[in-house]
Amino acid sequence: MSLGGHQLVEFLTAVSADQDEAAATAVAARLAAEQLAANVGGVVVGDSLRAVTGLGDGAPTAELAAVHPGTHLATLPGLGTCHVASCAWEGARAGRLIVARVSEDFTAHERNLLLGMAGVLGLSLRGIASLEIERTRQRLLEVLLDIQRSISHRVALPEVLEAITAGASALLGGCAVSLVLHDALDPERPIVASTTAGDLESGETIAAPVHVNGSPAGELVATTHDGAPLDVAQLGMLDAFAEHASLALTDARTVEAMQEAFHDPLTGLPNRALFLDRLQHALDVAARRATELCVLFVDLDRFKAVNDSLGHAAGDELLRAAAARLSECTRAADTTARFGGDEFALLLEDDGNGLQPEVVAERIIASMRRPFPLEGKEVFIGATVGIAIADGDGQGPDELLRNADLAMYRAKKEGGGRAATFENAMRTALLARIELEADLRHAVAGGGLTIAYQPVVELRTGRAVAVEALARWRHPTQGPILPLTFIPLAEEIGVIGELGRWVLAEGCRQLAEWRRLAPDLILNVNLSAQQLRDDGLPADVECALRINGLPGSALTLEITESMLLSGDEDAAARLQRLKALGLSIAVDDFGTGYSSLSYLQQFPVDALKIDKSFVDSVAASPQDSALARTIVELGRGMRLETIAEGIESVEQLDCLRQLRCELGQGYHFSQPLEGAGLTSYLERQFGAEPVRRAA
Repeated sequence: MSLGGHQLVEFLTAVSADQDEAAATAVAARLAAEQLAANVGGVVVGDSLRAVTGLGDGAPTAELAAVHPGTHLATLPGLGTCHVASCAWEGARAGRLIVARVSEDFTAHERNLLLGMAGVLGLSLRGIASLEIERTRQRLLEVLLDIQRSISHRVALPEVLEAITAGASALLGGCAVSLVLHDALDPERPIVASTTAGDLESGETIAAPVHVNGSPAGELVATTHDGAPLDVAQLGMLDAFAEHASLALTDARTVEAMQEAFHDPLTGLPNRALFLDRLQHALDVAARRATELCVLFVDLDRFKAVNDSLGHAAGDELLRAAAARLSECTRAADTTARFGGDEFALLLEDDGNGLQPEVVAERIIASMRRPFPLEGKEVFIGATVGIAIADGDGQGPDELLRNADLAMYRAKKEGGGRAATFENAMRTALLARIELEADLRHAVAGGGLTIAYQPVVELRTGRAVAVEALARWRHPTQGPILPLTFIPLAEEIGVIGELGRWVLAEGCRQLAEWRRLAPDLILNVNLSAQQLRDDGLPADVECALRINGLPGSALTLEITESMLLSGDEDAAARLQRLKALGLSIAVDDFGTGYSSLSYLQQFPVDALKIDKSFVDSVAASPQDSALARTIVELGRGMRLETIAEGIESVEQLDCLRQLRCELGQGYHFSQPLEGAGLTSYLERQFGAEPVRRAA
């Protein structure tokens, strides 16, 4: 066998060893260059340069792909003028094998060898293509069989549709594939039921029809990356996947599931899945056209109270009415969705006239303030709106929706019934709050809180008759956290019950020690609304008293006026069970809420605590002391003790004595003290001998 024959055999063996076109063409380019002593080797299939060696990353793709069969002179980067030889092969996968060198032109023998190599490569590539077609056919059958099994086993519709688009994309060379369905409830805006890419409008698109019960229902759309059309075999595969999408959607159970998958069954509005799909599409369009869009997150105020008081059927009717009003506040091109409960979202896209999200938000708030006719009554709710405007920096739909939710949360914290627009500082504040929540949970569970005790004194004698237990939190890095910050936070995250039980137990333990100095000393403990709703509260109180050997009369529980007016029908019964233990009930911050004589008669109250805001002005003038005087006289008339809070001066003390207020507390007597500090305070007042309160 001649040298050329050996070289062809070696070339055929190496190229045929690969079952992949990319690998085979790369080997062919390299061996052709080596065997012909060339600086460059390349392979063109069709009009595309598939492999090149000898030119590095900066290969002149277009120049090499344009080389015709024969010999030429060409200028190549890094090499200069080169002698180029190119030989073609014919067939379904026609192409050219190209070599180039600087030193000298290629001889006739070398050109013949190159021609033989090209023929061998063409045969190998046709064989690889045949094998690839068979492998693709086998993969297609396997994927379609899996989809058929999913349909017959009633797998959730979104999973079936995702398998169809993902399978089609994989077998079509990574094309973006989307299942686009007609929406009977909104014909102008189709549903993208499943997709492998966010942008459906770039590249060459080919669609195969999808049917439900024989009627057109949508299309399975393939979008190529390079704009090249699909070949006949690929079109057949797209049709096969479209037929299986039709099978899935025609199935009686999945047709119903399709509606449920993309629409809220109560209101008929798009649900979260469809909203996010439309939002993603809108973001893609806005990025291409440099237009604006925004999301409004709407939460209904006081809906829970209506739902709890009138029942779920009335609540559902209210939600349907609210959904109708929301739709009336927007344009036909906007999307209004319900996410569940009393939460809705709106997508506003720029139609050339500007977004004006604040105007839409105010329109929504005003609409929700109007009464809703419900079961023969007029029901009043409201709405709080968060606004997030897309910033054009590649925000995803989840991030934009989360920003709108954060803005709504800020508006809620400011009182609700208003709108707020997202700012980056809101995210920072949320992260800080999340960290604070976690730290508070650890502090409550791990003994990170302390109690300070403020004396309550007889204004006539200045002697301490009680101490109020006040929870304190010194954060390890932030220092003292105000009770006005961490007590409401404890209520929100559900640890106020655990915190309250600890204050009660620790306060009673400490009181048992102090009553050796002052046998009649009383402990005042604040109750939260959540604690008062807890049916286990009387047992917790009884346990704390019993363990420390204290009578019920040693404890006063402080509640606020709002707790008396919360509408909890069982509150009076729970207070009566607590009273049965022998303890006292005091109304804290009296005069700041809506208490009336009838409420004071209805609940088993023993004392009224005059809010500090009234005490602050008590010494200013007779007019300014009128409210404090009224509360003292009300308490005297109803045989209730009165306790003035926040006494800070001698003038305030003198005025309160003149009003015949009995008890008081404040910095004029003592700031809140830790346990050891209060022990010293009591020792100074009572000495070593126990002193009882005067009758």
